Amino acid sequence: MSMVEMTEGTPRSSDGLQMEWVEAPFGPLFQGLPGGLSLILTLDGDTVAEAKAASTVAVQSREDPRGPIGEFVERFAELDPLAPVSYRLLAMRAVESATGVKPADEVTLARVGALERERAVSHLNWMAGFGYLIGYSWLAKRAEVLQLALLRTGNEGTARISTEVRRLVRRLERTPLLRRKLDGVGVVPDLDGASGPVARADGRSIDARVGEDAYRSLGFEPVVVEGGDALARLRVRLAETERSLQLVEKVGGASASGAVPENASAGRGEATLETPRGAATLAVTLESGEVVVVELHTPSTGHIELIGPVTEQRELGDALTGVASLDLSPWEVTR
Repeated sequence: MSMVEMTEGTPRSSDGLQMEWVEAPFGPLFQGLPGGLSLILTLDGDTVAEAKAASTVAVQSREDPRGPIGEFVERFAELDPLAPVSYRLLAMRAVESATGVKPADEVTLARVGALERERAVSHLNWMAGFGYLIGYSWLAKRAEVLQLALLRTGNEGTARISTEVRRLVRRLERTPLLRRKLDGVGVVPDLDGASGPVARADGRSIDARVGEDAYRSLGFEPVVVEGGDALARLRVRLAETERSLQLVEKVGGASASGAVPENASAGRGEATLETPRGAATLAVTLESGEVVVVELHTPSTGHIELIGPVTEQRELGDALTGVASLDLSPWEVTR
């Protein structure tokens, strides 16, 4: 059979040639990509022609968090195992908004410490997976070590780990091959719906922390860089890891505690919180001391739509790097 007969009726590539397109699955378990992300890339040779993505652990598959207020907060914290502190505090804030309860200043500052510690852990976890994916084993191993150290240490050990993170950042800044590998990879033409590090790596000062009194009192400023590519996203997360640990040191502690209002009868409240991946917004409606309506928007629900733009017409390796640079959490996807 001639090549003309073999390719008859097949799609045309971007260069006008007709080739057999092949579907290649990646995930839901693929080193370097988030666990639970199912990615199917249609390959035209070694170039991605189309991309489809879905979460195998989406919010709908989780236990319904509605119910008594105290139980709601604890169940909501389990929504995303990658950011349990963020979602516990988001639930607390929404309930406090609905009941008119304002936590004491020391409680608010301790929550900032807990949130920033989790942000640093999350970014280090992402760096470890990203390092493995791009073949930079030193970054992968060093980020793993620092992440585990941060998880295991108390507040007294934060300063030491902060120093080690600073050394990590300086070494990566002196790695020219990293720039060559990541520069221009994962660029997205339209990032209007993005938030978190993805938006801030595109020169956009979008950060829910900016409007919070507690962060203003600590002299907080968001990390913003230009580029909009995988390299810029790495730079943002590196700088944010260092800055988050500095905030934990300033606060002097970290706790996601706070009394859940028990005498609430009815009301509606809304809260927005800057998770490690971007702004998450939660609205709740209370009736007779129970949460009866939950409306949630998460950053990964919007960012998963960027998989097509960062992969299509890209060489396979660059496509996977682009997806990984988004730092998606399949647990956050709400569809």
